[in-house]
Order: sequence, then structure tokens, then C-alpha cells
Amino acid sequence: MQPTNKNLSAQIAEVARTLGDIAGLEDVCVALENGRLQADSTGAIRSAVAGGSSAIERGIGSLQDLWRQNSTLSGSAIALALRCALSAAQEARRGSLATQVVWTGPRVEGSFLRSTREVVRELLRGAKNDIIVVGYWIAAREDGEGIIEEVIALLADAVRRRVQVTVIVDERKRADGRDNRQILLQNWPENLCAPRILTWRLPQDDSHLKLHAKVLVADNADALVTSANLTFYAMDRNMEMGVRVTGDPAASIAGHFQRLVDSGELEDYEQDQNNDRSDSA
Repeated sequence: MQPTNKNLSAQIAEVARTLGDIAGLEDVCVALENGRLQADSTGAIRSAVAGGSSAIERGIGSLQDLWRQNSTLSGSAIALALRCALSAAQEARRGSLATQVVWTGPRVEGSFLRSTREVVRELLRGAKNDIIVVGYWIAAREDGEGIIEEVIALLADAVRRRVQVTVIVDERKRADGRDNRQILLQNWPENLCAPRILTWRLPQDDSHLKLHAKVLVADNADALVTSANLTFYAMDRNMEMGVRVTGDPAASIAGHFQRLVDSGELEDYEQDQNNDRSDSA
């Protein structure tokens, strides 16, 4: 028995939400549009499209089940339906929820927490006026997955939209002599004005002191406070948890960091002022 149009819409929306929450929807949509993913595609193709994620592969399997029951639909039509369903769900979430719990880690049956990576994407893509990124550790080009390069690319896109971007990071150096500022600028597009980069000057006599907060604020109105660093493992593999808040709490977070800047606690991070402090993530 084929599902009714109403049931089909609801089922596609559920698949879209699931794939969106685990940062897998866009790759699936591209595979649908270019014909790589079909209703009868094998497990090997599902695995390749899913990039090794068993959760995304299960979502693709559910989508194929629906597609086989509605074989007149094209891959492009399904991709459009998935994107529209996810966009509608995101708008509903923004309008109805003041707080969301955000998670990196294994999927758990019956739990539908949003993925850290997808929420970071959403905040950066949606910002219209300003972005504040606060972090302890940035790791790019080492992970082989391009996740942090994507975050940096989204920050660059925001700069192109004339969004004011401020990045606040710990100043310590790694074992290879690099620091967060160097990692960010090495991955920043050429011929594009860099964001303002700030740090907290750490005293030489306290090797344990850190700028350890991990925060993202968009437009003084939408904020993610998380345990996740800007690293591949934190965005995709570790167990990390955070809370997304909107409205007055987000404005309070942005205001707090602005006061730290105004008071001089946070300073412009210039490369020639780096000390020789080192640590690990």
C-alpha cells in the first residue's frame, strides 16, 4: 500500500530533519541531484554518500524505502523536498524554541538532539550584522575532513556579506610553534580582509590559566555555548554538549564579551606579541 501524499510529506520531513540534525542532508541532496544516489542504490553507494556515518546511512535507507513506494519522483524532486522540509523545520524551531540542546556524539534511539556542526553552520549562515566566535583550540587541515575549513569558509562568507566578525581565542602555542591566530589566517581566503582577532593575555607565571570558553553569537540574538572546540573531533566524533539560546540570554553573552573588550581584558592578538607558552587541546 502506497502512503498518501500527506503521509509521504510527513515521512520526507522526518527524514530531512534527521539528516539535517546529523549534518548529512546536503551531501545526500547533491547525490540525489547528480544521480549518484538512486532508489535501488546498493549499500556500498549508501556508505560512500554517508561518508562512513552509520546514522546518515540509515537515513538514506529510510529515504530509499519511501522512494521505491513513489517511484515516479525524480532525485532532484526529492532533494528539493528534503531541503524545503528542513528549512521549514528550522524556521519553526527558531520561532518556537528559546533553548535547544546541541550534541556531538553517537546517536541514541529516541533522542533527537541537534548536531553541533549543523547548529554552527546555521548560526554562521544566518548572521546579518555581527558574529562573535570564542574558542580555546582551532585545528584545521589536520583532520582530512574539511570540517573546520568549512567553518572558516562560512566566516569568510559572512565577511563578504559585510557582517562584522570577531574571533576571540587562546594565545598559547602548540608543539609545532603555531597558534590559533596562525591557523585561522593560514586558512583564510587571500585578498579578503581578515576578521578582528582578540585574545586574553596570560601571565607568564601561571601555566595552567586558559581562555577556555567555547561560544558563538550571531547578531547579539542567537548564541551557542558548548564544550566543543573548533576541531574535527569536537564537531563530529567526540561526546560534546552545548545549549543554544536566543533573545535576552544571547544578548547578555554578547554584551559580556564586549565589556571584556572595553575594559581591556581582551586585546587585539598581534603575532609579534605571542609568548612561548605551549599546551595541548
